[in-house]
Amino acid sequence: MSNRFAIAAFVVVGVAASAFADDISASNGLFVRARVFNDFPTSTLTIDGVSQPVPLDYARPGMGTFHINEQFPMGTLGSFANKHMGYLSGDAGASPLNLHIGQSWSLDVDVKISAPSGAPRKEGAIQIENPRPSLGFVDEGHILVASDGEVAVFGGAMPFTGFGNSYTLGQTAHLTFRYFAPGEMDPTLGAYQLIFSDPVLGVKDSGVKIWGAGEPDGIKGFNDGTHLAFVAQNQRNPVIDDSSDFIYSNITIVPAPGALALLGVGGLVAARRRR
Repeated sequence: MSNRFAIAAFVVVGVAASAFADDISASNGLFVRARVFNDFPTSTLTIDGVSQPVPLDYARPGMGTFHINEQFPMGTLGSFANKHMGYLSGDAGASPLNLHIGQSWSLDVDVKISAPSGAPRKEGAIQIENPRPSLGFVDEGHILVASDGEVAVFGGAMPFTGFGNSYTLGQTAHLTFRYFAPGEMDPTLGAYQLIFSDPVLGVKDSGVKIWGAGEPDGIKGFNDGTHLAFVAQNQRNPVIDDSSDFIYSNITIVPAPGALALLGVGGLVAARRRR
């Protein structure tokens, strides 16, 4: 995992996160941030077919396919990586959607990453920014799908899941991520489940992972004001014409029914046994 993915983003939270909570069913666009990292400013970047030569934030209405393509001609100068993001939005892309700790939800998306080779890594899927107001920072987590095949969940105070090399470069895989609010799978703690389906390597299922207890701020799940974003983070091989192509399609995110409806009674019993 790259250093920038593994380290939490320490951002001071000036307003109580509970003031910012939207219904997940309001998702109707993406708040796009081009070149959040811009270590290779001369790369050729297009997002949804539109050139993005400089860092820019803009609104993109609609939940259709999100397409990020970046080209690095041989010898492109730079130090580490470029990064581009599309945050789920409830106001047609004007600002990121703010999640509510008490609302369960389910996200489904098809993911395709194309590149000349798995290395240097191109890292994608979903960034989760989970505010921790009493500690004064935003905890950056990831549902990672990388060009070298790694699939994992880490950060954001989430229990770790590692599927190893479970993604085939150039293939369209399907990702399902379910968040269970506190009281669904545990009386006081939230939980998640990741299901990843690769057309070559098959299906991996994390089972239900329940938040750990004992954090200094008593975090129990995705705090109010949590943001979700689709990501493309690109390193480059300097001795070839390198490139990356990220396609996020068939995006749906909906309020989830109760845990029993999603998993069945047997799944719920098994989840509690795993604790």
